[in-house]
Order: sequence, then C-alpha cells, then structure tokens
Amino acid sequence: MQKSNRVLLLLVVSLVCLVSVASATENGASIWPVGAESVAMAAAVPHSGQTMVYEYTCFYEANELDDAHGKKVPIPDFKLRVFATAVKLSHNWGVKFLGGEFDSWIAVPNEYHQLHLPNGKFTNDALGNINIVPISILGHKGIAHWYYELQFETAGSGYVSGAPVNIGQHNVAFTPSAAITLTPRHGQEEVSARFDYVINGPDHDTHYHSGNEFFTQFDARQELPHRMSIGVIGYYYQQVTNDHLKGVLVSEVNVDGTTTYGNKGRAFDLGPQITLPWGKHGGLVFKWDHDMLVQNKVRGNAFWFQFGIPFSYLHHPGSESK
Repeated sequence: MQKSNRVLLLLVVSLVCLVSVASATENGASIWPVGAESVAMAAAVPHSGQTMVYEYTCFYEANELDDAHGKKVPIPDFKLRVFATAVKLSHNWGVKFLGGEFDSWIAVPNEYHQLHLPNGKFTNDALGNINIVPISILGHKGIAHWYYELQFETAGSGYVSGAPVNIGQHNVAFTPSAAITLTPRHGQEEVSARFDYVINGPDHDTHYHSGNEFFTQFDARQELPHRMSIGVIGYYYQQVTNDHLKGVLVSEVNVDGTTTYGNKGRAFDLGPQITLPWGKHGGLVFKWDHDMLVQNKVRGNAFWFQFGIPFSYLHHPGSESK
C-alpha cells in the first residue's frame, strides 16, 4: 500500500500546474503543464514577424491523494506545496506554410516542491521539463483563429534516483496539439479550446514506461468596460493507456482493498479568471482552478498569475501602449 502510493512530484508548465503522485504515469505526474494555457489560446499569438514573451507563475496546494476509485488515501500529515515559474518565447517567422504562418516557441519552467509525509518534510528546486516547438502553424479567418503544432518535451534536470521529491519526469515525450478560438462581437466575447495528446517515451534508468495522456483545456470570457474581462477556465485530463514497469502492467491497491491495473490518472478542473489589458497587445491574467473527479492523483487548488506582451514593448513601451 505504501509502495503503491509513495509520493513523487511534478509541476509543469509551458507550463504548469498539474502535480500528482505515483499512481498515474511514472511518479504520478504529467510531463506537460496542464492548466497553463487559457485566454484566447489561438488568438493571443504573435503577429507576422513578431516575438511574444509569456510568463507563468503558479502556486499549487493539496492535502489529499485519491486512489483509482476517487477515495482519499489515508496518509497522515500529507501536504503538497508547489511554486513554479516559466518563461515562454514565441516567434512568428512571417512565412506562409501549410495553410497558416510558421511560428516557433520554447518554454522553460523552474519549480520548487515541498512535500510533507509522516517521516518528514522534503523539498527540491530545479528546472523542470522544457517544452520545445520547432513548428507551429497559426491561422486566422474572421472570428476564427487556430493553430496546430508538434511539441517535444525534454527530460527534467532535477531527477535523482530514489529521492523523495523529484522535479520533472525522467523521460522525453512528443505531443501533437491543436487549438481554436472564436472571437464574436469584435472580440468582446471569446471561447477557446485546446487539445493535446502526450506520447511518453520510456525512462531508461528505471525501465518505467508511462502511459499516453489526453487533455483538453478551455475558457470562455466576456469583456467589460476598459478591456477588463471575466470568465471561466478549466481542463479535463485522462490517461488513456497503461503504465508498465519492465514490460509488466503496473498495479496498485486501493483504499477498499481492491486492485486496479494501469495506474491511469484522471482530473477535471474548473475555476474563474480575470484578465486586464497591458498596452495594445499585452494582457495580465489571474485565475484559480479546483480539482474535481480525481482518480490516482492529488486533489487540490492551483492559483495562477501570467502575462503575455510583445517583446518589442520591453525595449520601446510607447510603441505598444497606444
């Protein structure tokens, strides 16, 4: 029971705030920062020839771990606290390609984890899994905006074999993704959805092969006076294939004594968000999302602050603020 539910952690981003335990993918965490993307996902992208800077800050707290049936695992004194920041640079090359414009981006997260267990408090601070996207295709037509891309996730730099807390997953992955945004009423309203399928590679050190993961992130916003907006954000995450250790299907014992196989994680998150303008093409975002329908993961809350701004604004603020 203790072995099947030992807690190892990850926050990711391009970032983010999906953190869990060793009951869904290796060490219980996704290599991708589910929940990071929101607010006009396919519309708030670089214009032709433009570079955008995005920053993500997330605090995640959880006091409960749920098993495969969604029941709380009785771990005395269990607490998880994660603080993460990530910087993302995205450049639109201004080149027409495959029905849109050719864009590239990279996101680099740094994460601090604090874990409380019956045998003590454990911490770690290191770089997480880096997201690299050499090709992203951006498209716009009327109120519709979209992109599709292929991401690559590197192995985390903070991995130490046998450590109570590790930063990042110790494998690589690639993730086909697509997003769409609709902006009716001249952008005063907005709805977006993004879809990702994470294909995990094996961890060659531990011989653990995490299952593949699907998730969709979504948001809806209504603009208020002075370009401020309020809305709702969320995501649905589901691990779709099983975990294997040395080629054998991974099993776990649940709170009620039954055994399940595959260590498939699930979570549904929902919460409010507020956005504020920053210059002509930038914005600030404050949001909170709450874990629900959790299986094989920790259950908690994520608090976000993030912004996006054209890189040129950092050198010539007046060029974007008018």
